[in-house]
Amino acid sequence: MKVYLMTDLEGVAGVVTHIHHSYQDGKYYDASKDLLTKEANAAVDGLLEHGVAEVLVVDGHGPGAINFELLHPKARLMHGRPLTRQQMLEPIWEHDALVMIGQHAKSGQRYGNQNHTLSSKEIDWIRLNGRPVGEIAITALWAGIKSIPVIFISGDEEACAEAGREIPGIATAAVKRGISSNAEITLSATASRSLIRQRIGEAVEAHRKNPVAPLVWDPPFTLEIRWKSTQNADIQEDQTGCRRIDDQTVAFESHDILDVLLHRHSKGN
Repeated sequence: MKVYLMTDLEGVAGVVTHIHHSYQDGKYYDASKDLLTKEANAAVDGLLEHGVAEVLVVDGHGPGAINFELLHPKARLMHGRPLTRQQMLEPIWEHDALVMIGQHAKSGQRYGNQNHTLSSKEIDWIRLNGRPVGEIAITALWAGIKSIPVIFISGDEEACAEAGREIPGIATAAVKRGISSNAEITLSATASRSLIRQRIGEAVEAHRKNPVAPLVWDPPFTLEIRWKSTQNADIQEDQTGCRRIDDQTVAFESHDILDVLLHRHSKGN
Protein backbone atom coordinates (compact mmCIF):
# COMPACT_ATOMS: atom_id res chain seq x y z
CA MET A 1 0.00 0.00 0.00
CA LYS A 2 1.32 3.40 -1.05
CA VAL A 3 -0.01 6.54 0.65
CA TYR A 4 0.04 10.17 -0.49
CA LEU A 5 0.21 12.42 2.59
CA MET A 6 -0.96 15.97 1.89
CA THR A 7 0.01 18.57 4.48
CA ASP A 8 -1.29 22.00 5.35
CA LEU A 9 -0.37 24.31 8.20
CA GLU A 10 -3.51 25.94 9.59
CA GLY A 11 -4.96 22.75 11.07
CA VAL A 12 -1.90 21.92 13.18
CA ALA A 13 -2.16 22.06 16.97
CA GLY A 14 -0.65 25.30 18.26
CA VAL A 15 -0.80 27.08 14.88
CA VAL A 16 -3.50 29.60 15.69
CA THR A 17 -3.33 32.78 13.55
CA HIS A 18 -2.56 33.56 9.95
CA ILE A 19 -0.60 36.72 10.67
CA HIS A 20 1.72 35.24 13.33
CA HIS A 21 1.84 31.53 12.48
CA SER A 22 0.73 30.66 8.93
CA TYR A 23 2.02 33.53 6.81
CA GLN A 24 5.63 33.30 5.73
CA ASP A 25 6.60 36.57 7.42
CA GLY A 26 4.91 35.66 10.71
CA LYS A 27 7.09 35.76 13.80
CA TYR A 28 6.23 32.15 14.69
CA TYR A 29 6.34 30.73 11.14
CA ASP A 30 9.51 28.69 11.63
CA ALA A 31 8.15 27.22 14.87
CA SER A 32 4.89 26.40 13.06
CA LYS A 33 6.82 24.54 10.35
CA ASP A 34 8.41 22.37 13.02
CA LEU A 35 4.99 21.62 14.55
CA LEU A 36 3.60 20.58 11.18
CA THR A 37 6.58 18.41 10.33
CA LYS A 38 6.32 16.56 13.64
CA GLU A 39 2.59 15.92 13.12
CA ALA A 40 3.38 14.60 9.64
CA ASN A 41 6.08 12.37 11.13
CA ALA A 42 3.56 11.00 13.64
CA ALA A 43 1.28 10.16 10.73
CA VAL A 44 4.12 8.42 8.89
CA ASP A 45 4.86 6.36 12.01
CA GLY A 46 1.24 5.29 12.26
CA LEU A 47 1.08 4.35 8.59
CA LEU A 48 4.29 2.32 8.65
CA GLU A 49 3.26 0.54 11.84
CA HIS A 50 0.16 -0.70 10.03
CA GLY A 51 1.86 -2.11 6.98
CA VAL A 52 2.01 0.83 4.57
CA ALA A 53 5.01 0.32 2.32
CA GLU A 54 5.63 3.83 1.05
CA VAL A 55 4.65 7.36 2.10
CA LEU A 56 5.02 10.50 -0.02
CA VAL A 57 4.77 13.63 2.13
CA VAL A 58 3.59 16.63 0.11
CA ASP A 59 4.43 20.16 1.25
CA GLY A 60 1.01 21.59 0.52
CA HIS A 61 0.96 24.91 2.41
CA GLY A 62 1.25 28.02 0.20
CA PRO A 63 4.92 29.03 0.50
CA GLY A 64 5.97 25.64 1.86
CA ALA A 65 6.00 24.60 5.51
CA ILE A 66 7.87 21.31 5.97
CA ASN A 67 11.19 21.44 7.81
CA PHE A 68 13.23 19.06 5.68
CA GLU A 69 15.84 18.35 8.35
CA LEU A 70 13.13 17.12 10.73
CA LEU A 71 11.33 14.94 8.19
CA HIS A 72 10.77 11.26 9.00
CA PRO A 73 13.73 9.25 7.64
CA LYS A 74 11.47 6.76 5.85
CA ALA A 75 9.30 9.34 4.09
CA ARG A 76 9.83 10.92 0.70
CA LEU A 77 9.05 14.61 0.22
CA MET A 78 7.57 16.57 -2.66
CA HIS A 79 8.23 20.29 -2.25
CA GLY A 80 9.48 23.41 -3.99
CA ARG A 81 7.91 26.54 -5.43
CA PRO A 82 6.47 27.39 -7.87
CA LEU A 83 4.51 24.14 -7.84
CA THR A 84 1.29 24.19 -9.83
CA ARG A 85 -1.92 22.59 -8.59
CA GLN A 86 -1.59 19.97 -11.31
CA GLN A 87 2.05 19.20 -10.45
CA MET A 88 1.13 18.84 -6.78
CA LEU A 89 -1.94 16.69 -7.25
CA GLU A 90 -1.16 14.40 -10.18
CA PRO A 91 1.10 12.12 -8.06
CA ILE A 92 -1.99 11.23 -6.01
CA TRP A 93 -2.92 8.93 -8.88
CA GLU A 94 0.24 6.85 -8.32
CA HIS A 95 -0.91 5.90 -4.80
CA ASP A 96 -3.51 3.66 -3.20
CA ALA A 97 -4.91 6.14 -0.69
CA LEU A 98 -4.63 9.76 0.38
CA VAL A 99 -4.45 11.24 3.89
CA MET A 100 -4.42 14.90 4.96
CA ILE A 101 -2.55 16.40 7.93
CA GLY A 102 -3.06 19.92 9.31
CA GLN A 103 -6.31 20.59 7.48
CA HIS A 104 -8.57 23.61 8.05
CA ALA A 105 -12.26 24.21 7.34
CA LYS A 106 -13.61 25.88 4.22
CA SER A 107 -14.11 29.64 4.18
CA GLY A 108 -17.01 31.13 6.07
CA GLN A 109 -17.02 28.75 9.04
CA ARG A 110 -17.30 30.87 12.18
CA TYR A 111 -15.58 28.33 14.43
CA GLY A 112 -13.12 27.12 11.84
CA ASN A 113 -9.70 28.24 13.01
CA GLN A 114 -8.03 30.12 10.10
CA ASN A 115 -10.84 28.99 7.80
CA HIS A 116 -10.38 29.73 4.10
CA THR A 117 -10.47 28.04 0.72
CA LEU A 118 -7.24 27.98 -1.34
CA SER A 119 -6.30 31.61 -0.58
CA SER A 120 -7.03 33.38 2.70
CA LYS A 121 -6.02 36.72 1.17
CA GLU A 122 -7.76 36.60 -2.20
CA ILE A 123 -10.75 34.19 -2.27
CA ASP A 124 -14.03 34.75 -0.43
CA TRP A 125 -15.63 31.38 -1.28
CA ILE A 126 -15.80 28.59 -3.85
CA ARG A 127 -18.93 26.70 -4.88
CA LEU A 128 -19.18 23.58 -6.98
CA ASN A 129 -22.59 22.90 -8.51
CA GLY A 130 -24.05 25.39 -6.08
CA ARG A 131 -22.50 23.80 -2.98
CA PRO A 132 -19.83 25.59 -0.92
CA VAL A 133 -16.66 23.47 -1.02
CA GLY A 134 -13.28 23.67 0.66
CA GLU A 135 -9.88 22.16 0.13
CA ILE A 136 -10.99 18.83 1.59
CA ALA A 137 -13.64 18.22 -1.06
CA ILE A 138 -11.51 19.70 -3.85
CA THR A 139 -8.59 17.38 -3.05
CA ALA A 140 -10.86 14.37 -2.60
CA LEU A 141 -12.57 15.02 -5.95
CA TRP A 142 -9.19 15.24 -7.65
CA ALA A 143 -8.20 11.90 -6.13
CA GLY A 144 -11.55 10.47 -7.15
CA ILE A 145 -10.79 11.02 -10.82
CA LYS A 146 -8.60 7.91 -10.63
CA SER A 147 -10.66 6.18 -7.89
CA ILE A 148 -8.24 7.05 -5.07
CA PRO A 149 -9.97 7.43 -1.68
CA VAL A 150 -9.20 9.91 1.11
CA ILE A 151 -9.19 7.77 4.24
CA PHE A 152 -8.02 10.14 7.01
CA ILE A 153 -7.59 13.79 7.95
CA SER A 154 -6.34 15.65 11.01
CA GLY A 155 -7.09 19.28 11.82
CA ASP A 156 -9.52 21.35 13.83
CA GLU A 157 -12.99 20.13 14.77
CA GLU A 158 -14.71 22.07 11.96
CA ALA A 159 -12.39 20.55 9.36
CA CYS A 160 -13.00 17.04 10.69
CA ALA A 161 -16.77 17.58 10.69
CA GLU A 162 -16.57 18.90 7.13
CA ALA A 163 -14.62 15.82 6.03
CA GLY A 164 -17.20 13.55 7.61
CA ARG A 165 -19.99 15.25 5.66
CA GLU A 166 -18.14 15.10 2.35
CA ILE A 167 -16.53 11.65 2.59
CA PRO A 168 -18.58 8.89 4.25
CA GLY A 169 -16.40 6.52 6.26
CA ILE A 170 -13.37 8.79 6.58
CA ALA A 171 -11.45 8.65 9.87
CA THR A 172 -10.46 11.90 11.58
CA ALA A 173 -8.32 13.27 14.40
CA ALA A 174 -9.38 16.64 15.81
CA VAL A 175 -6.34 18.20 17.49
CA LYS A 176 -8.00 21.51 18.36
CA ARG A 177 -11.31 23.38 18.53
CA GLY A 178 -11.64 26.79 16.98
CA ILE A 179 -13.11 29.57 19.10
CA SER A 180 -12.80 31.95 16.18
CA SER A 181 -10.67 32.40 13.11
CA ASN A 182 -7.74 33.44 15.30
CA ALA A 183 -8.31 31.59 18.57
CA GLU A 184 -8.40 27.94 19.55
CA ILE A 185 -8.46 25.41 22.37
CA THR A 186 -5.83 22.84 21.49
CA LEU A 187 -4.31 19.59 22.60
CA SER A 188 -0.66 19.70 23.55
CA ALA A 189 1.89 19.04 20.84
CA THR A 190 2.66 15.62 22.32
CA ALA A 191 -1.00 14.65 22.67
CA SER A 192 -1.84 15.78 19.13
CA ARG A 193 0.94 13.65 17.64
CA SER A 194 -0.06 10.64 19.70
CA LEU A 195 -3.68 11.00 18.57
CA ILE A 196 -2.70 11.30 14.91
CA ARG A 197 -0.43 8.27 15.12
CA GLN A 198 -3.18 6.18 16.72
CA ARG A 199 -6.09 7.32 14.54
CA ILE A 200 -4.28 7.07 11.22
CA GLY A 201 -3.31 3.48 12.03
CA GLU A 202 -6.93 2.72 12.84
CA ALA A 203 -7.91 4.35 9.55
CA VAL A 204 -5.66 2.01 7.58
CA GLU A 205 -7.10 -1.06 9.31
CA ALA A 206 -10.68 0.15 8.89
CA HIS A 207 -10.09 0.88 5.20
CA ARG A 208 -8.75 -2.65 4.66
CA LYS A 209 -11.89 -4.16 6.19
CA ASN A 210 -14.43 -1.71 4.76
CA PRO A 211 -12.89 0.44 2.01
CA VAL A 212 -13.70 4.14 1.92
CA ALA A 213 -15.25 5.02 -1.43
CA PRO A 214 -13.55 7.61 -3.63
CA LEU A 215 -15.39 10.93 -3.84
CA VAL A 216 -17.03 11.18 -7.27
CA TRP A 217 -19.71 13.66 -8.35
CA ASP A 218 -21.82 13.43 -11.48
CA PRO A 219 -21.38 15.96 -14.32
CA PRO A 220 -21.95 18.59 -15.54
CA PHE A 221 -19.88 20.87 -13.32
CA THR A 222 -19.97 24.58 -12.58
CA LEU A 223 -17.26 25.97 -10.30
CA GLU A 224 -17.84 29.51 -8.99
CA ILE A 225 -15.12 31.56 -7.31
CA ARG A 226 -15.98 34.69 -5.37
CA TRP A 227 -12.87 36.88 -5.20
CA LYS A 228 -12.27 39.49 -2.53
CA SER A 229 -11.38 42.07 -5.17
CA THR A 230 -12.69 42.88 -8.63
CA GLN A 231 -9.10 42.94 -9.86
CA ASN A 232 -8.71 39.18 -9.40
CA ALA A 233 -11.99 38.58 -11.20
CA ASP A 234 -10.71 40.79 -14.04
CA ILE A 235 -7.51 38.74 -14.28
CA GLN A 236 -9.38 35.43 -14.32
CA GLU A 237 -11.80 36.59 -16.98
CA ASP A 238 -9.04 37.96 -19.18
CA GLN A 239 -6.68 35.00 -18.90
CA THR A 240 -9.06 32.07 -19.09
CA GLY A 241 -12.16 33.23 -20.93
CA CYS A 242 -14.28 32.08 -17.99
CA ARG A 243 -17.78 33.38 -17.43
CA ARG A 244 -18.15 36.52 -15.34
CA ILE A 245 -21.15 36.26 -13.04
CA ASP A 246 -20.89 39.59 -11.20
CA ASP A 247 -18.29 42.12 -10.13
CA GLN A 248 -16.30 39.67 -7.99
CA THR A 249 -17.48 36.23 -9.10
CA VAL A 250 -16.37 34.07 -12.03
CA ALA A 251 -17.43 30.59 -13.15
CA PHE A 252 -15.87 27.65 -14.97
CA GLU A 253 -18.11 25.09 -16.66
CA SER A 254 -17.40 21.64 -18.07
CA HIS A 255 -18.50 18.01 -18.15
CA ASP A 256 -14.92 17.17 -17.11
CA ILE A 257 -14.23 17.62 -13.38
CA LEU A 258 -10.54 18.09 -14.18
CA ASP A 259 -11.30 21.25 -16.16
CA VAL A 260 -13.08 22.98 -13.33
CA LEU A 261 -10.65 21.84 -10.64
CA LEU A 262 -7.85 23.38 -12.71
CA HIS A 263 -9.98 26.50 -13.24
CA ARG A 264 -10.23 25.92 -16.96
CA HIS A 265 -13.21 26.84 -19.07
CA SER A 266 -14.44 24.27 -21.60
CA LYS A 267 -16.62 26.08 -24.14
CA GLY A 268 -17.41 22.85 -25.96
CA ASN A 269 -19.35 21.33 -23.06
